[in-house]
Order: sequence, then structure tokens, then C-alpha cells
Amino acid sequence: MEIKTLFDSNKDIYRTIEKVITYGVSQEERLKAEISEYVVTESIEEQFEKLLSRMQSAMEAGGQNEVGVWVSGFYGSGKSSFTKYLGLAFDDNIKIDGTPFIQHLQDRFKKATTKALLNSVSKRFPAAVLMLDLASEQLAGATMEEVSTVLYYKVLQWAGYSRNLKVAAFERKLKKENRHDEFLQAFSDYTEGLEWDDYRNDELIVDSVIPDIAHQMYPTLFKTASSFTTEASEVIRFENDRVKEMIEIAREASGKEHIIFIIDEVGQYVGSRNNLILNLDGLAKNLKDIGDGKVWVIGTAQQTLTEDDPKASLNSPELYKLKDRFPIQIDLEANDIKEICYTRLLSKSPAGENTLGELFDNHGQALRNHTKLVDARAYGADFDKQTFINLYPFLPAHFDLLLHLLGALAKSTGGIGLRSAIKVIQDVLVEGADGTTPIANQPVGWIANTVTLFDALKKDIEKGYPALYQSVGKVKIYFSDSELHQDIAKTVCVLQILGNLPISLQNVTSLMHAGITSASNADAVKKAVDELINDPIVPFGEQDGNLLFFSEKLNNIEQERATIPLRPIELRRIQNESLKEAYSPLPSTNLHGSLSVQTGLKAQASGGGVPASLSGERNSVQTIVELVDPKDYEATKIRLTSESREKTAQHTIFAFSRTTPEMDDLISDIYRCREIANKYRNEPDQEVKEYCAGQSEIAKRKLSELERLLKRSLLQGSFIFRGEVTAVESLNQDLIEAGRKHLASVAAQVFDRYNEAPVRVNTNLAEKMLSINTLSGITSDIDPLGLVQRTGGSPSINIEHKAITSIRDIIERQGSIDGKRLSDIFTEAPYGWSQDTLRYLIAAMLLAGEIKLKSAGREIIVRGQQAIDALKTNNTFKTVGVSLREERPSMEVLARSAERLTELSGDSVVPLEDEISKAAVKLLPTLQYKYSSLTEKLKSLGLVGAERVDVLASNIKDVISSDGSDVSARLGGEDSDFYNSLKWAADLLRALQNGLEDTLLDLQKHRNGLASLPDSGSPHQLKTELADQLSDVSERLKQNDFFKYSTELASHLTAIKSRVRDTAITMQKEQAERINDAEQDLVNVAEWQELTVPEQQAVFSDLENLALVVSEDLVGLRQLVNQEYNIQSQLNDIKQRIVRMGQQRVKDKLIQEQQTGTEEVKKITRSLKTRARITNIDDLKKVIAQLEQMRQELQYAHEFELLLSLDSSDSDPSSNDKA
Repeated sequence: MEIKTLFDSNKDIYRTIEKVITYGVSQEERLKAEISEYVVTESIEEQFEKLLSRMQSAMEAGGQNEVGVWVSGFYGSGKSSFTKYLGLAFDDNIKIDGTPFIQHLQDRFKKATTKALLNSVSKRFPAAVLMLDLASEQLAGATMEEVSTVLYYKVLQWAGYSRNLKVAAFERKLKKENRHDEFLQAFSDYTEGLEWDDYRNDELIVDSVIPDIAHQMYPTLFKTASSFTTEASEVIRFENDRVKEMIEIAREASGKEHIIFIIDEVGQYVGSRNNLILNLDGLAKNLKDIGDGKVWVIGTAQQTLTEDDPKASLNSPELYKLKDRFPIQIDLEANDIKEICYTRLLSKSPAGENTLGELFDNHGQALRNHTKLVDARAYGADFDKQTFINLYPFLPAHFDLLLHLLGALAKSTGGIGLRSAIKVIQDVLVEGADGTTPIANQPVGWIANTVTLFDALKKDIEKGYPALYQSVGKVKIYFSDSELHQDIAKTVCVLQILGNLPISLQNVTSLMHAGITSASNADAVKKAVDELINDPIVPFGEQDGNLLFFSEKLNNIEQERATIPLRPIELRRIQNESLKEAYSPLPSTNLHGSLSVQTGLKAQASGGGVPASLSGERNSVQTIVELVDPKDYEATKIRLTSESREKTAQHTIFAFSRTTPEMDDLISDIYRCREIANKYRNEPDQEVKEYCAGQSEIAKRKLSELERLLKRSLLQGSFIFRGEVTAVESLNQDLIEAGRKHLASVAAQVFDRYNEAPVRVNTNLAEKMLSINTLSGITSDIDPLGLVQRTGGSPSINIEHKAITSIRDIIERQGSIDGKRLSDIFTEAPYGWSQDTLRYLIAAMLLAGEIKLKSAGREIIVRGQQAIDALKTNNTFKTVGVSLREERPSMEVLARSAERLTELSGDSVVPLEDEISKAAVKLLPTLQYKYSSLTEKLKSLGLVGAERVDVLASNIKDVISSDGSDVSARLGGEDSDFYNSLKWAADLLRALQNGLEDTLLDLQKHRNGLASLPDSGSPHQLKTELADQLSDVSERLKQNDFFKYSTELASHLTAIKSRVRDTAITMQKEQAERINDAEQDLVNVAEWQELTVPEQQAVFSDLENLALVVSEDLVGLRQLVNQEYNIQSQLNDIKQRIVRMGQQRVKDKLIQEQQTGTEEVKKITRSLKTRARITNIDDLKKVIAQLEQMRQELQYAHEFELLLSLDSSDSDPSSNDKA
């Protein structure tokens, strides 16, 4: 009974099924045949509904909605059919038997909602659909043009334009101007009857004809035929301009607003080329932005837009960049193809189903076991009865293998000539391969396998993977009489191409299983595989646990690997590497529940020598492992027992065991694997790189085996510590646990003084202890060792505690020691204390007054912030000096210091060192702030004491920074400079605040002001009168305690102010008298009479303004002194102005008088009459003034005569003018 008898007679398995679905095929008969075969599974219908719903929502909303769709699936999974039929459904011109194509597609749907949705979207939003098959475009040209460029040319072709861009632009112009028919006729006439549609893309015709026609139709634009050129220009076009033009062309040609661009195999086309991906990204963005939600772009690809999807045929990290441009993602799954194949080709008749059902009932469980795959995440290896019936003579895994194989071949060959999955299934079903019997003619029970797939696709394998194909050919030649060897070769070839399924012996056996009732052929396959591996000619081998074909080059490398000479030092290094892993994690134990002790690990060569540190070299306890030849075992035991008793080995555990030949062989293999991998790892040949990676993996595997053997050997060995030998197996059957138990007893002996301070305190415990104000406030939480003891109700530190005694002994021997050295001593054996515990103990000793610290050059003897900072962390403690405290302040000093602090602060202070320090640290920051301004005040006033304030401030700062460590000594001395300066500063500040500062400022102002007065007149007299008082003030201000003379200084200031007031009054009177005298002087000026009355009054007004009214104080006096110069200057200026004005007016009058006289009379005559007898100065001045006036006047005359007459009477002199 043949397999073909099982199939449904209504589905002719010999009927024609298209190799692939292409966008270019649109003939009615072909479309009819295609759509009638189209199977819409439930999953595919859901994807149609999902896409149509998104399109409807976006088209209704408009604007910049998401318009990018990414349809992914295996090669041959139906992506082209899905997008082609969707596009044709929008084209109402496509019909089959007179019925629109949309109706035929709706007939394939099962759900009424999907049918209605398709009808609604296509009718409400009629769209122009442009379909572009990039696979054919890639085949047609040698270069990989950008997607937008290919699409642009496709739009031109679809719209009926030439692919020559300039000619296409010319055609568009013709159509817009309704002259295209005229052009067609002109072309026909020019070419004697040729049709433009047949030659628009013929470069020879276009180049020779179009320039002449362009000149003929547009003579004004193209003056000559050569004005129009069809050659491509270098004009740069922006991508968005080209997209805008594409949309315009599509809308012009179709008359439709909505456009759908469908681009098949866009993922395969752009691949991982960043430039093409970037262009596609820009194209999708521009279509979205410019298309206003009405222009869609749908792309198909084998790759998903996810970074890692195990179900996807291919993943592409590069394409993942497009996920935001194509947010609507449709994925056609492998199960869809299984259902399609079953529905279209493999459906069984009822009788056939019964026959297969019986076979499964009888042999199904065995078949599932025989075909079970290991680590087959991407392959549906298991199946139930119905799946078996549906897919027979194939199994589910075969479909997954076929799809992944087609995807790999498509990636390698570009998909050229590759068939769809269903076509491959039909071909092997009805045709066979290489003259083999077709599956349809095989007996029922026979099943297809990987050999079937290889034979069906061998031409594609030869093209895409020629090296693997040739390797299979060598098996055919050298094992020509063994079909089994050849089938193994074919199966390994297929799995090597896939690269996503382990090529293990079990998987190869399962995939080659050829019959339902057949028994497993595992033993025969294993034998054949061994023969292939060992064959010196066939390049077949094993790598990383996988079977594979080697190249000839790898065979040579393998032979070289076996002859690599061994190097003892490298072999020891490998043994140590494995030993480190065998002893990991390092054994550890807890001592007293708080000290974690971990051993380090070292390896020693057989017979002794310097051990090599492997791990934990800083641990106090070290385990030294020595592997020896079995015959030397007892001698080694005696030697190591003796060594373990030596003082230098008091912290060392010796572990020794026997080596084995198996361990030696593994170490040699590991070395050779690594050496050959290192030698060839930089080879450019990918196969060699993979071989090297495989050798590295083999080395890792063998290293793990070596580790296992080392653990077993060490368990059978012994531990030796301080002369005591312990069998490892007697402790525990686990090596690490045995080591831990042995270490527990060792740790107690190594850290025998840990019990003095057996706690692991928190890192901030020292800080907490120092932050508590009194010992009575320290609780057990802060003092886990109970260092604070209470005797008679008074708390104190127990300085006899063992841990404190141990620390004091070390410090006493060292004299002075830093924190780092102290930590090194007490963290190591025999103590093992934590650094935090040590700092807690040091803090207690500081509180007890046992030690003093030195940090940043300052001694610290009391608690406070400086002590806290010094002991706060293990890091800060490293540089802190620690020494025993030898001297302490006497009770007399403490009492005096407490008394003085009480006086300064007003608060009672207990005469204890710690209390005094706390009180000082509390008070001094306040005084520091209060006295901070004194230095500048004293300097600004020119007074003594600024340096003393600075010294005091420095001392205060030192005390504060040391938390008052030495304040008792500073304040408690009989004659304490520190205390005296504090008292002095307090008295000074009090005096200044009680008015002295204002007095001093006023005195300073008056002293400076008086010093600047001139040494003449009233100011000089004032300075003379005040000289004694000012001298007394200066003497008092030079004294350190000048502030004691506040009253005397105030009295001096009052007296000085009084004399200044008197002087100001006097100077005001003197200046008023000067101004009055100045008025009379101006009247006596000869030119005064030439001024008009208003001008004379203005002069008097200016003089009056020179008289100042000022305050009767130093400021007023200063103003009067300054006005002295001003008065003198102003008087001179006024007098000179009067003279200039008078002389000018006399001159003007004289000139006028000369101009009005006759030619004969040009002499100017003047007369002056004065008394003959003058007896006083005033009269004499008047005569002189009259004469001066006449001189000023007559100096401008060409000729003059002056007549003088004397009058013996007592009348005033007078003058007469006569022409």
C-alpha cells in the first residue's frame, strides 16, 4: 500500500502549485489559481484583522499616525501572498471572472467580522497600491540602490513615466498642460509610427529623439535641441522632496488620496547594511510626516524587529533600529505553514486517517522516543496522534527544519531560485530526487527525514554552502557502498547549515529515523560516526561535543596538535589551576562565633621547594598542597610531619596525596588543546576560529575532569598540623567540608588570644563611645566587653582588662606606635581582633586617661570631635599616633582652671580634667565669635592690642581643635597668659560696647581733622590751644589697658569739641567782615562806574553768597577753612571781571565818539578838577582812581588832550568832558 492512497482524492497532489508568489503576476488565470489555493489559517486571519483595524483607526484620525507595517516570517511562509492579496483588495480594477478581487479574498476568511472590516476599509478609504518586489530588483542590477531610489523609479514606471528622471519630469509637464497626446503624436511622427509606451525606457531612442521633440514643443524654453539633455545631473535632491514628489505622482496617476506602498523582502534587501537601513528609516519617516496619515508603507522580511526572538526565523540587531518606524508588526508563524501544507496538500481521506491512527496506536510511543531531539528549543519534536495523522509522511520537526533551512539558504543565496516551503513539500512528495522513489510511491509506514530534505534542496545547498556540499560528496566517494554513512553526512550537513540544533549523536540518529515501525538504529549510527571520524581522508570530526565536517586545513592542525612537546612548568600551572578550583571555596570556620578564619591555598612541587600561592595569600592560616608519586608517599609524610613542627610553620596546614597517570594524561591534553587554540586563534579563516574555540571548550571540559580526580586524590590523602597527622576521609567525604572541620581545630590553636576580645563590633562603636558625655551613659550595647565598671556607684574604665593590658604592653614596648602598626599586630595571630574592636578598645583607654593620641600634629587626651575624627574609621586611625600618657594635671591646676572657667562662663565647672575640657569646648567657640571683630576694630582705630587678639584667637582655635585636651594646663597655671588674655579681651569688649568705641571713633576723627588744619590764623591758634590735651590722649591710647581711661578720654573729647565750636564761630565772623571790606574795594575800582545798576547789584549778591552758615563743629570748621581760599579766589575773579567789562565799555564809547566827530575835529579832550591840597589817603586814592580811569579811556584815542585844574575849595574832585 503506497502513501499516495492515504490522501484526500479531492486534493490532487500532482496539481500545479506555484514555486513562489510574486507581485508581478497579475494575469487573471494565474490570480484565480493563486487565490483558490490560498489558505487563511486562524492565526493569519487574526493578523489580517489586526492590520486592517490599525489602518482604519489611523485613516480615520489622519495626521501623523503610525503608518509603518512590518510583516515577518520564515522564507516561503506566505508573507508575499499576505501583502499581495491585501494590496489587490484595495484595487477595484482587479477582477476574476468579473468579480472584484476583494470578494475572492473575503471568501477565504472564516469570520464575518474580518470580511466586513476589509470591505469597510477598502470602500471608505480607496487607495492606490504600489507593490515593489526588491528580490527581483536585486537580481536585475549589480548595485544595491537605496530603497527610496528603487521605489521612486517604481512609482515612475507604475504611473506610466520614463525611468529617465528628466524625461519623466518632461512628461509630467506635458500632462499638466494637457499636451501629452500631442507629444505621443510627435513621437510617432518622428519615429515613423513607433509607440512611446514601448520605448520610454529605451536609452538609445530616448537620448536621440526626446531633445528634438522638446525643442519642437517648447522652442522658447529649449532654444535648440541640445538645450534639453537626458543625462543625469549632479543636482542634489533632498529625500523629503523626492518623497513628496512620489506621493504627488501616485495621486495624480490614480486620482486617490490614500496610497499603500508594499515592499517585498525589504529585510533581505537591506540586510545589515547601515546605509540602506538608514535610508529605509528616513523613507518611512518622510512618508509618515508628508503623507499626513494617508500614505502607508508595508514591508516584508524574514527578520523580526526584535533583538532576540527564539521563534523568529532570523533576528537582526541592525534592523532593530527600524522598530520605531514600523511599529505595526505582523508575524506569520511556522505553525501556519504546517496548517497550510496539511490543508492544501497533505489532507487525508477517512480511510487514510484510520490507517495512520492504527499505526500510531501501535507504534506511536516508540516513534516519539526514536525521534526525540535534545536541546531542540526551536523545533517541535514532540507530537500527538492527530498531528501525526495530519502531517504524515512528515513529522513536526521536519517542517521546522525545512523552514529554518530555507531561511538559511535564502540568506546565503539571496533567495534566487529558492522554492516556497509548500512547493518543496510537493516536489519531494511527487517527484523524488536523484532518481529516488517519490514519497507518494513509498510504502505506508515510511517517513521523511533530514536525508529527504537534503536531497530535495541539494542544488540550493551546493550554491549556498559549496564546502559542506563537497564534504558530503567525499563521503559518497569513500563510502560509496554505505548508504548509512552517506545519510549521516547529509544530516550533519543540514544541521551544520542551521547552526541552532546540537549535532549530537542522538539528534543525528533521531532525524535519520526512516520508518514508523523501525527500531532505533543508534548503535549502527554510532559505529558509522566513529568510522567517519577516524577516516584519514574524510574531513569529519567532533568539536565541542558536536559532529561536523572539518576542512583539510583542520585535519592538518589536528595532526600538529598531537605532536606538541610538553613543558613541565606549564603542566604544573595547569595542575595548580585545577587544584585552585578543586579547593574552592576556600575552607573557613568561625571561632567563638565571631572570628571568621579562612585558609589560604599554596601548591608545592613534589619533594619540596618554594610553594606557589594560589588563593588567599594574605590569610593567616595557609594550606600547602603537595601531590607526590605513590611510591614516595610515606617518605613525604615523614618529611612534612617534621617540617610542621618548626616555628615558621606554626600557621601552616600541610595536605598531601598521590598523583595518577590519568591525571597526567588530562594535564597533557589540556596543555595541547590550549596551545593549538592560541596558535591559530587569530587566523582569518572562520572554520579555524571555530576549531580553536572548540579546542578551548575541550580544555575546559578536561579541566573539570581533572578537578574531579584531584578532589578524589586529596580525599584519600592527609592533613598535617604541628606534627599531628589526620586522614582527610576521616573528617568528611566532601573535600571542602573535611578542610573546614580540620580548620576549626587549627584556628583555635593559631588564634589562642582571640578570647581576650572575642567580639566583632560595629564600625561606629568607637565613635558612639566617645560621643557619650559621661561614663554613666555608656550601655552594654556600646560596651560589649564590659570595660566600664561601677565601684561605689561611680563608673570608671577597667584598665586591668586583659585586652587593655595587652594593648598597653605593646605600646609600652614600642614607646609610640601608629594606628596602622597597632592594627597589623592585633588583627593577626594570635589575636585576630577586628580593626573596629581595636578602635573601640583604644577609645576606652583614651577615656580612662591611659593613652594620648596625636593627629595632624595635635595631641588629643580627652573625648571630643578630634578624638572622634581620629578613631572614626579604620582608615583615619592608620595615621594616628598612640602613646602612653605619663603626666596629668595636678589637683591645684585643675581647681584653678575650673575656677577661672567658672568666672569666664558664669557656669559652675567641676575640677575634673574631662569636665574642664567639655566646659572649655562649650565656652570657647562663643568667645571666639565674640572676639573675632576686635582685631579689625583695634587696627582701624590705630590702637595697640591687635597682635594680642590674634594670638588669643590662635590659642582658642588650638584648644577647640584638640577638644580641650590641654586647656587645664593652659588655664591652670599661676600666671596664665591664656587666662589673662581672655580677661583682657572681655574687659576690652565690655568697654567698647559701653560707649568707648564711639568715643574713640570721635576722638580719631577730631585728631585727624585737627592735624589737617592749616598752621595759620584761627585754625593754628586752635591747634596750639589743644596741643596738651591731644598729647595726653595719644599717651593714654598707647597703653595696653587704654580702655580703663574711658571717662578721661570722654572728657578730653568734650573739651576738644567745645574749642572747635568756638573757633568755627570766630572764623564765621572774620569771613563776614572780609566780604564787607571787599564790597568797598570793588566800588573804588575805576571801571565800577561803567557797570549798570543791576550789574552792580548782581556783584553785591555774589559777594553775599560767599558768606557761609555752617554747623558749629569740626565739619563746619573744615568748611570754613576751605571757604577761605574760595573767598579769595572769588574776589579776584569778580574784580577782574569788573575791570574787563568797564574797559571794554570805555573803549566802545571812545570809538563811537571818534566816529561821530568831524574830519577836522578828531582830538579827544578831557578835563579833571581836583583839590589843590590833599591830606588823607582816601582822597589820594580817589584822585589816583580818576586818573587811572582816564588812562584806561584815553589809551584808545588817536589824539587826546587832558586839562587838569586845581580847586582850593574843599569840594570833591570832579571831571568835565568836552568835545
